[in-house]
Amino acid sequence: MPRIQSREVCSFTSKQWSGRPAEGAGATFGGFSVIGFVMCLLLMTFTPALRDVGATMLFVAGFATAFTVLAIIGRSSSERTYLQRLTGAVNEVILELTADRTNQLSPDGLRSLLVDGGGLPLLVNGVSGLHLKAVRQPAPKPKQNGKPKADVVTTTRIVIAATPPDYGIRSFDRLLDTATTDPGFNSAAP
Repeated sequence: MPRIQSREVCSFTSKQWSGRPAEGAGATFGGFSVIGFVMCLLLMTFTPALRDVGATMLFVAGFATAFTVLAIIGRSSSERTYLQRLTGAVNEVILELTADRTNQLSPDGLRSLLVDGGGLPLLVNGVSGLHLKAVRQPAPKPKQNGKPKADVVTTTRIVIAATPPDYGIRSFDRLLDTATTDPGFNSAAP
C-alpha cells in the first residue's frame, strides 16, 4: 500500500473565516435593540412624537434591524475578501505543482471545499496522486465539570496530500519530495 504524505498549504481560524457571517445575528439584534431603546429615551426629551409606545417600538425595531444588517454585511465583506486572498494563495500552489490553470479554484469552489470538507483530485502531467483537502481541527472537548465556552475557535488547514502511483514514476517521486519537504513550498500562504 502506498504511503500518503501531506503538506500544509495554509491554515486559518474560524475568527478569520467562518463561512457563516450571520451567525449570532439574534444577539446582535438584541444588543442594538437595547442601544436603540436608550437612544429613543434620549430623543424623547426633544421629540414628543417618540413618547408614544408604538412609535418607540417602531424606532427600536428599525434601529436594531438597520444596524444588524450593516454588521452582517460588514462581516460578510471581510470574510469574502479573506476567502479571495486564500483562494489566490491556494491557486498559486496548485499552478506551481500542476502547471495547469484549469485546476485552479474559484472562491466559490474553495468555499465549497471548505464547507463540505471533501477533497479535490489534481493531475500532474496526466498522473493522479495529488489531492487538495480541507482538514478542520476538531473543537477541544469541554472539561467534565467546566463551563462550556461560547466562542470556540477552530483551525482549518488546507493540505496537499500526495500518494505515489503503484507503478512508481521517478518524476512523480521528485514532485512528491518537493511537495512534502521543500521549505519554500508554502511561502505564499497568508
